[in-house]
Amino acid sequence: MTDTSEVRASSARPSDEMLPFLNNFHDIFTTIGVLILLAGLGAGAGQVMVGLGLDEGEQAWQNALMALIGGIGIFAWLLSALLVGKQRRILPGIVLSAVFGVATMVVLVWGYAQFLIHGVGISEGNFELAGEGAENMEFGRDAVMMVVSQLPASIRVMPIVLGLAFLLPVTAYYVSYRLPFAGGLMGVGVVLTAVMTLLAIDPYTVIVWAPTLNVAAGGALLLGGILFDARDPGRETRLAGTAFWLHFFAAPILLGAVLNLTQTGWTFQDSDFANPESLNLFAAMATDSAESMRLAITALTVIGLFALVSLLINRRALIVSGLVTAGVSIGVIVNASDLGAGAVVAVTLLVLGAVVVLLGAAWNPVRRILLAPIPQAGPLGRIFPPVSAAEG
Repeated sequence: MTDTSEVRASSARPSDEMLPFLNNFHDIFTTIGVLILLAGLGAGAGQVMVGLGLDEGEQAWQNALMALIGGIGIFAWLLSALLVGKQRRILPGIVLSAVFGVATMVVLVWGYAQFLIHGVGISEGNFELAGEGAENMEFGRDAVMMVVSQLPASIRVMPIVLGLAFLLPVTAYYVSYRLPFAGGLMGVGVVLTAVMTLLAIDPYTVIVWAPTLNVAAGGALLLGGILFDARDPGRETRLAGTAFWLHFFAAPILLGAVLNLTQTGWTFQDSDFANPESLNLFAAMATDSAESMRLAITALTVIGLFALVSLLINRRALIVSGLVTAGVSIGVIVNASDLGAGAVVAVTLLVLGAVVVLLGAAWNPVRRILLAPIPQAGPLGRIFPPVSAAEG
């Protein structure tokens, strides 16, 4: 995060959000170097694998590959100690935290798979045996529990292992370097692990109620972002940076979840499992049908609510995350007028761009109107930060 002197030296008005992913151009310069360095490491690792001459897929080949991936993860951690821990470089930290998280997750999941195969003795036969009992049963709780009951406990907890394999590395990174992006990933990891734990306990309920759980997951991230913002209404510390990323990740999850609700309702039905292709949102919005129009209107309504919440809490991240879907939705509506493809693209971009520009220009005046009935002191004042007299 930028320090106070940097903020005061900038041309940003008090209402403007500081960038939670960039300090200055030196961040960009350093990130270019990091990306080139990581690309070189990846290419070098590929050459090492070729030079070893091992049979692809065999145990020795897997061991060598995981050692190289783990080595890249360790390198990302050590480089983070310099660039993020000492120099507080944000954008390079985003790249390095992502590389460390992915590399560590891959190694942890592979390690657990090795434990299942070599330690517990799990094989393909276990899965085949588990599925045999439910072959002639229709999908339902009895069929799902029949399969689950035939699986060893070490396999049934696999969803929890996957969740923790994502959560633990990003948590370690956030605790060590206090990078806001890693804090946002940690929030995603907490929600993911909670859902995965429910999946391990009662897979049938989680599968059937997936649309509702998606809404709950997105809502939890949004609430987390609001709580972090409330601890730093002035947007001056890393807490506000973490809140930005929680909002950023919450928006697409919530938007996709609401669109799923529009398609399926709060729960999945048997017909949804019989025809899973019907659940493809982008395919549904690409068709000339009443459903595509309904989804487009729903998407714009949700994005409009995002805009309202963004204005109230002074956060643009919610809107930014939904711009692509907003563009697709506007395109679907415009396409209903039977314009040519080129005209649809032009009108869509014009409308979307005009809305964003107008919203940006009128951000503070609109906030003043919306916040007029809200107390400027107390808990509400921290959740909905007031517009100061210095803001235009």
